[in-house]
Amino acid sequence: MNKGRLELGRWNKHIVKLWGAGFLALSLTLGSVQMPASAEATQNVTILESSHELVNGKMRVTADIRNGGTGAEAGFYVVGYDANGQALEAVGDSEYMMSDEIGTYEVDLDSGSSVKRVEVLPAGPAGDQARLLASGYYTSNGVVNVSGVVQNSTVGHNVGMLAVGYDASGKAVEVTSADSYFGGSDVGTFVVELKAAKLIKSVKVSVVDPVEDAVKLLQSGSRLENGKLIVTGSIQNRNKGGQAGVIVVGSNAGGKVLEVNTTSGYLSSNEIANFQAELEGGKAISDLKVFLTGNSQTPKIIAEGRTTINNKLVVTIGVENGDVSQRITVKSTAYDAKGRSLGTDTDSMFMTANETTTLRIDYDTRVKSVKLKYYDQSGREIGEAPIRIKINGQLQSYAQSPVMVGGSVLVPMRPIFESLDASVKWDQKTQSVSSSKGSTQIKLKMGSKQAVVNGKTVTLDSAPRMVKGTTMVPLRFVASALGCEVKWDGNEKMVLITTK
Repeated sequence: MNKGRLELGRWNKHIVKLWGAGFLALSLTLGSVQMPASAEATQNVTILESSHELVNGKMRVTADIRNGGTGAEAGFYVVGYDANGQALEAVGDSEYMMSDEIGTYEVDLDSGSSVKRVEVLPAGPAGDQARLLASGYYTSNGVVNVSGVVQNSTVGHNVGMLAVGYDASGKAVEVTSADSYFGGSDVGTFVVELKAAKLIKSVKVSVVDPVEDAVKLLQSGSRLENGKLIVTGSIQNRNKGGQAGVIVVGSNAGGKVLEVNTTSGYLSSNEIANFQAELEGGKAISDLKVFLTGNSQTPKIIAEGRTTINNKLVVTIGVENGDVSQRITVKSTAYDAKGRSLGTDTDSMFMTANETTTLRIDYDTRVKSVKLKYYDQSGREIGEAPIRIKINGQLQSYAQSPVMVGGSVLVPMRPIFESLDASVKWDQKTQSVSSSKGSTQIKLKMGSKQAVVNGKTVTLDSAPRMVKGTTMVPLRFVASALGCEVKWDGNEKMVLITTK
């Protein structure tokens, strides 16, 4: 199986300063139109005059821009429209201009003779977040060309643009993005291509501005192409550089996982990247899930896919390594149609820290089923992804790992109460737990789904129990009773607790 691709976004520029104090071009692919000799100023930036003409198949736009206020970062943007009023291209730029300074700028719109109307506009003052000033798209040479003008906030940082192509039914069929560092109040243009031109009927463009310290899936889309399911999407990294990955899981209508594919790579702080994964199952796949990886402390098997290709069993496994580079080993035992063993094989692969990869195993026609086991370099078996607990953003570590029982996460009694600043007392005779925090009183009993909170009986989903000699209590009940906010992240198998 071809491993998915993790690519960085790009931006382009082609703007020419003719005379006067120019703008620092950030990236362009513009379009504009004639404007009156005088225009209303926005934050004292005025478009004095503009014109456009067809030159060598491109629409050339020339504009005179004046800063009538004090020295400041001044921006403008150009939009070219077709005969139906559809925005084909958008380009913008900015530069520090002195008071009363005038500059003349020239921009070529690649959509050329398709442009029937042009606007040239001042960017206006920057806000507290980056914003999309304008966007446009047109089809040429079998691809959809998408451009967007973005103005940054007043503080310099990494900014991006996301483009999503939709088919006639409104389904996202292709996603791509681009990003770059913008200075405070900078205006620049991103230019990207969508390749599924025959399917795409509309395009949505949005700005991407960092808002949280987490790896984030911005958008994904999928389409059938040459019998394969092509999955594309964009992710944004957390506020620090490191490995980030994607696992795409395809299932049939019955929920059976048929195929898995992955991609990963190093991303710098807040960097935006595109990914593409191919699933050979094509039409057989009716449900897709996308998992983000790159932050696990221990190796994890995210998903296993099993399908038949050319009468042969094919198994694909999405593997995420932990925070230590090591060799991962897989043990495979194959069986025929009657359940008889055909033998056992082992293979291994070296994975760098937090790397995500796909392991594919193709069996011969005799094999109808398999059993798989996985081991880290120390020989420990890698099972399902462990349940993790974070309290106020801090990852917790327990001698006895959390367990899932009847849909409830159970955790060691004493560590969880103490982590939430509550007292804890164990009564061996009654096999019960008592805890208090402020005015809150809690009592639980081993093996009983009846708990008491401030004198009132409460029914639990799962009763406290012993696990390998450790007293385990239901986490959500305990945290909620002590006034905490509790959230479950199913993709990461993590409980997030915020104290109040």
